[in-house]
Amino acid sequence: MLLRDRLNEFELDWAQAPLRSGLIPDRQLQGKKIAIFGDGDAFAHAIAWSFMAWNDERRRGVQVVGAAVSADGTGFTVTESYTEDSFAPEEADYVILTGRCCREAPETAGETISYLQKFGALLDALCKIGCARILLLSDGRVYGRLGHGFAASEYEAGATDPCAPGFEAQYLLQALEGMLTAHARAAGKAFQILRTGLIYGPCVPMMPHPASLLAAKTAGAQEFSLTLSQDKNSYICIHDVLTAVQFVLTKCPENKIFNASGRDSDATVGELAMLLYDNFPEQCKVTLTHAAPDADNASSAGACSGIWLNTQLLRHYGFRPAVSLEDGLIILVKSLQNTGEVFIFDNTYLGKLEKVQKILLAYLLEIDRICRKYNIKYFLAGGTLLGAIRHHGFIPWDDDADVMMLREDYEKFQAVAQEEMPGNIFMQIPQTEKGNYNPFTKLRIDNTMFATKFTGNFMDMHNGIFFDVLAHDRTGQHKWSQKLHLMITMLTRSVVFNKWGDTDIAGGGGHPIVCKIVDRLKYLVPMPFALWAQNHSLEFFRNRRTGYLYDGMGRNLKRGAFPAKWLEEAVYVDFEGYQFPVPKEYDKYLTYLYGDYMQMIPVSQRRTSHSIVLMDLGEYADFTLGKKN
Repeated sequence: MLLRDRLNEFELDWAQAPLRSGLIPDRQLQGKKIAIFGDGDAFAHAIAWSFMAWNDERRRGVQVVGAAVSADGTGFTVTESYTEDSFAPEEADYVILTGRCCREAPETAGETISYLQKFGALLDALCKIGCARILLLSDGRVYGRLGHGFAASEYEAGATDPCAPGFEAQYLLQALEGMLTAHARAAGKAFQILRTGLIYGPCVPMMPHPASLLAAKTAGAQEFSLTLSQDKNSYICIHDVLTAVQFVLTKCPENKIFNASGRDSDATVGELAMLLYDNFPEQCKVTLTHAAPDADNASSAGACSGIWLNTQLLRHYGFRPAVSLEDGLIILVKSLQNTGEVFIFDNTYLGKLEKVQKILLAYLLEIDRICRKYNIKYFLAGGTLLGAIRHHGFIPWDDDADVMMLREDYEKFQAVAQEEMPGNIFMQIPQTEKGNYNPFTKLRIDNTMFATKFTGNFMDMHNGIFFDVLAHDRTGQHKWSQKLHLMITMLTRSVVFNKWGDTDIAGGGGHPIVCKIVDRLKYLVPMPFALWAQNHSLEFFRNRRTGYLYDGMGRNLKRGAFPAKWLEEAVYVDFEGYQFPVPKEYDKYLTYLYGDYMQMIPVSQRRTSHSIVLMDLGEYADFTLGKKN
């Protein structure tokens, strides 16, 4: 069973985080057997599922079991198998101990002693098996009380006060780490310790702390008070915890301790409150006070104070957390609200995304009017087409819109667009603007700014809010001619684009040597000739009825050829309350583009698709569409 059939969208997001990160050498996980020793709680499940994601996407054959020491302390039992093929814990390559990481300490001294005895028996048994490495998860409470403004490195410590809140957890974590170190060294067993900041995230309940408490109260719009403190805590979203676990196991040296926290995730209570208030002003009803906290706050937040980690060592080995504290809190609050709505970051584009989408819809209505007037066949394209089918409108986090045409319709549109469009719309093509080398048509609004990271390097160009119009061209009839045509198109487009941007032609896919040669030669090719070669490549099969098309102009070039009959006939579907044309064979076309196109991108990546670095809506900041006729 695939994870997407087992997990909700928030769980699937963090389960796939290590795979998406690009930080994990996944071949080191090929066929590995991983035993997780914990209490079978949500945290242990999350770790297991993060390894299982490699099987869904890369077929790495990872096997994972939950395990426990047997009653007599001499062996192990499997408490849960996450794969069809189970294995005995003694056969594990990696052993992960969740310990008391971000979990409250036992309430009584007797319970603590019992827990330590069981942990000792577990270590005795583990040190007798042939696993390659034991990883113990711990957290920043192990450092004790830190001085103000002091972030603890791995081999530093703060004050130990048996009378202070949180001492029980500090003592227990220190004891667990010390026991593992002693047992492993005595047995010559490789080990690692990963200390995390305070863990939070959707669907993985951990011990209460300021971030989780504030998020829960905000989600329920409940009044809540917290005591102001200048102490910082380090927080880490479950996404980055799971990535750090795999990163330490596969890329970090043995017998070391590592600290891990999230991106931009060190904050005081006041800073947490401001983050939540900025994003949920009507629901965050927190009161910050200098008075002593109430009993609830003292037991939950007071015991987690001043846990500030220095994570330079893990970053030195290449670890890069992906989720900021702000994004993580937004995800957590919305998951707790459980409204059933499609998740989106409401603070995207400084709150201007909805305005941008309304402007794009107005563009689309103008294009539709022109195409109807001149009998030009067009279709919604790319993400706009996907949004029409999946959302009946814009993909909620999409910041652009596209239409596609066949070459002959595209040329008819270009011939009339500038005259038919409102006077404040500029048709941006190489023929109308010096220094612009895009192979497709961009329609831009005067006196606005919407520059991407790339186009922002060319401020003498028109960088207004844009709408893309693309042509689909004919390609070869046979596989060999399609592949050759695709390669030539990619190379000629790369020469133009990289010569324009003064960048290297990177990658190369199946033709890295050819790309390196072309990269060296691109500066010897005059730009007019490069443009001629690119355009000639796009239209090479123009007058031949090959039965196949390709997206030579757009971002789907690497998808290759598709049957021309998919774009023969249009049907109309609802898009933001209006009817627009899509290919009758939209299911086949979208599957060709996206695979399982009804699956949305991960929650934490639902920000806009373009790297807009300069944005000014000008007079369109209050743009609204007129009433529908």
